[in-house]
Amino acid sequence: MNKRQMRRRYLVNQRLQLGLAFRFFICMALVALISGWAVYYAIWRCVLEQFHGANLSMLYHAISVRLLLLGIGATACLSILSIFFSHKIAGPIYKMRLVLERSLENGQKPDEIQLRKGDAFKDFAESLNRFLREIC
Repeated sequence: MNKRQMRRRYLVNQRLQLGLAFRFFICMALVALISGWAVYYAIWRCVLEQFHGANLSMLYHAISVRLLLLGIGATACLSILSIFFSHKIAGPIYKMRLVLERSLENGQKPDEIQLRKGDAFKDFAESLNRFLREIC
């Protein structure tokens, strides 16, 4: 693999990648909600017990809105990043399937499967290459 292989598409296996992104999103949202609520509730309960006044309720509302918006924004950004990370899994699977399908269509010996640096399943690709060399 002399020249560096660049990604052309990030969603090579939409079902797998979006499924992983959705699962990551749910996990991140649950952790953010539970931990955020626990800290927020504990702090504001103490503040409300110590101080009283109308300005305090406006401050409480303003902070609540900001925390909610920041939490939604962070979760959305992390969900988008999970698509890029899932490409390290879906990309190699797509590449191996593509090489095998092309070989079947052409009736020729399959090309060697070459994966990018940092991709998952490199050991599986090496074993598959060795297997294909032996039988073809």
